[in-house]
Amino acid sequence: MIEAPTLQNVLNKYSPQLKKLMPLIPLDEKQELVELIEEARCSEDALYWGQNWTLTENPKYKEQGLEYRAPFPNKSYFQAIFKAFYESKHLFIPKTREMLTSWCVMLYASHEAQWSKAQIIVQTDKEDKASELVGYAECLYRNQAEFLKSRHPLARDASNLSISWAAGGQIFGIPKGINQVRLYHPTIYIMDEAAFLPEAEQCYNAAQPVAGQIIAISSAGPGWFGDQCSL
Repeated sequence: MIEAPTLQNVLNKYSPQLKKLMPLIPLDEKQELVELIEEARCSEDALYWGQNWTLTENPKYKEQGLEYRAPFPNKSYFQAIFKAFYESKHLFIPKTREMLTSWCVMLYASHEAQWSKAQIIVQTDKEDKASELVGYAECLYRNQAEFLKSRHPLARDASNLSISWAAGGQIFGIPKGINQVRLYHPTIYIMDEAAFLPEAEQCYNAAQPVAGQIIAISSAGPGWFGDQCSL
């Protein structure tokens, strides 16, 4: 469980000017100010949110000797990945299973849905994998601090293949097939394991005119995805 931010923790992270202002703020307003400051920081940086104000869940925690729930890990290459998320309209990322790239892209997707009201489509080979990735988003939402959940309520309980915020913002999981893609005009279209996704090139071409951003991630495999990564 992530506790609400405390005044001292926030003061330790921010400028001396903030410390000078605090005595001027009524006591009953200080906690609200602290929460507003932290939410503003989260709204600007998905990785900051993931590493400070929500938790992932690891079903292999026992064999790995880890906690079941833990903040998003701190890997040296995460800054580069998230910089690319924010700066690239079309992005292809080759990965290994240990890189946590699917978690990274779903952290980014959840952040964009929650704070920017983005509509996001996540396409995978099979429906159960799409459900798993939507489950990552639900996990990040559910495990974030209560002060953030109260500011960003869901429209309804998340389902296996979708999660929607009351103020706007949605994530849908869809299985393979070009006809699945044509049903949507997403802000962000994500292709998971694109090297092994049937009709991947056709799906990409169908989404390209209407999607604001396309992110394709995959472990290594010959074909269209590998060709795009080598360009």
